[in-house]
Amino acid sequence: MALITVDATSATLTLNGYAFSSFAEGDFITLAFPNPHTSRTNSAGGGVSIQERIDGGVCDMTIRVQKYSDDDVFMNTQINSGVIVFDGSLKEAYTKDGSDASENWSLGAGSITTKPTSTKNNQDGNAMLEYVIQFRDAKRLI
Repeated sequence: MALITVDATSATLTLNGYAFSSFAEGDFITLAFPNPHTSRTNSAGGGVSIQERIDGGVCDMTIRVQKYSDDDVFMNTQINSGVIVFDGSLKEAYTKDGSDASENWSLGAGSITTKPTSTKNNQDGNAMLEYVIQFRDAKRLI
C-alpha cells in the first residue's frame, strides 16, 4: 500500500470549492491507496495476464482540522447534510532546478468514511479533529 504524506502548511486542499485554511502548523495530510493498481493471472505455461484494477485509484485521505475553525464548521455541515460527494484537488508548490512548479492531485467522487472522535477531558485540550475521506479516484499531475 502506497502512503504519501504532504506537509499541510505547504499544501492547498480544496473540496467542492471550499479551500481549507485551519491545519495545524507542522501537521500533515495523508493519501493512502488501499488497493493494488494492477492484478495478475499467471498461467501454468509461464505466461501472465496483467490487468489494471477498476478500484486501483481508490484513495483514503486523512486530514486533521482545528476544532471550532471554519474548516471544522464546513466538515461538520457536510456530515450533518447526509451523504455528500466531494470533488477537489490537493496542490503543493515546489522548486526544481530554480524553477517554480506544482504537484496537483485530482480527487474525485469522495465521501466521508470516518467521522472524528471527540474526546472530552480536563487534562489536555483536544484541539484537532481527524476526518477520513475516501475518493473513488485520485490522480497525481506533475
